[in-house]
Amino acid sequence: MVSLKTLTKAATYIAVGGISAALIMKVKLEDKIRSQPYYKESLKLLRSHPGAVQLLGEPIKDLSFDVGEESKKFGGGKIDSFSVPVRGRNTRGKYYFWAELQDDRWCIRRAELELDNEPDRRLLIKGEGQLE
Repeated sequence: MVSLKTLTKAATYIAVGGISAALIMKVKLEDKIRSQPYYKESLKLLRSHPGAVQLLGEPIKDLSFDVGEESKKFGGGKIDSFSVPVRGRNTRGKYYFWAELQDDRWCIRRAELELDNEPDRRLLIKGEGQLE
């Protein structure tokens, strides 16, 4: 018969292995999304906006996001209100963007920045009618 100590060790190794595998998969999925043109373009837009740079402070970094929740916002060549936590030297916030696939190219239609210290207000980075 197997001892309780051996079973405990086996369960611990299995749990640690499972958690590690899940975290690795999450990071790989996030990296895959971060390498997409719509994601790169949207963050380029944020980092080049003078108001966002002033409020957040440089450097502006994108943080880990909920892949499961954000993947629900894709469909029909559109992305609606994709949310990315961001951090600068001064403060943190959430960056929202809307994108659409047109002629095999992603276009950022709208982008907004919400600061953690002012959750009831958003800075418009790009509106529907603005040129890219």
